[in-house]
Amino acid sequence: MENIMDILYLLAGPLIGSIIGYSTNYLAVKMLFRPLRPIKIGTFRLPFTPGIIPKRKDQLARALGSAVGNNLLTSDDIEKILLDETLKDLIVSRLAAFLCAEEEHTLKTMLTEYCTEESYLRGKAHLEKVIGDKIITGIAQLDLGEIIATESKRVIKQKIEGTMLAFIANEKMIDSLTAPLGAMLETYIKENGKDVIRPIIKLEIAKLENQPIGKILTDIGMEKNLVPNLVDKIYTQFVGTKATEFIKALDIAGVVEQKINAM
Repeated sequence: MENIMDILYLLAGPLIGSIIGYSTNYLAVKMLFRPLRPIKIGTFRLPFTPGIIPKRKDQLARALGSAVGNNLLTSDDIEKILLDETLKDLIVSRLAAFLCAEEEHTLKTMLTEYCTEESYLRGKAHLEKVIGDKIITGIAQLDLGEIIATESKRVIKQKIEGTMLAFIANEKMIDSLTAPLGAMLETYIKENGKDVIRPIIKLEIAKLENQPIGKILTDIGMEKNLVPNLVDKIYTQFVGTKATEFIKALDIAGVVEQKINAM
């Protein structure tokens, strides 16, 4: 009996110490994560509530977001992923097949898949205006009125050469006819050019937007077997120059921070 008591006496210390150690460790770990919210009795908040990690969740989320966004997944990493041969070949082949499909996808259907109808129409109207303005500006820079006056004068002189009119219609008389003609034409273009040109532009854009993309490429002389190479070059250049902007737009650090805060 005494031997048993001696054994129990020897085991009691380590056993009790183990139980106390386990309990305190369990409690300490538990207090790191629980409770999630402060516990109040009236206006008094119980100490150590919420737990250390929930209490500092904002700081933890910010730190983890920064670590992931700035160190674990950098713009170089994104670029390597997007330029991986397997992924790049898959993307390029899919895009090339999409562009070369002559029946399925028109320019309009492709664009409206990635933007609203309202945005598409607004962009289309803006394009019509820009093209019209460019044409009018180009015509103005040509000094079309002067060109018309000069060419009209040349044609008139050529037509009346060797006739009786050549003796009557001298240089001054011809200038009096052609100069106003050029000026009138120039004024008309300035005042009405956009109204005349815009319906034509609108009609041509309408024709273009309803054509299959493959047909558009064919019409401009792009052979289908060259499309994958073109897409590959554009894709590689885009990723190489826009990877940094892409990673900034993704804001991975912000996304991670939001996800942790939402937990």
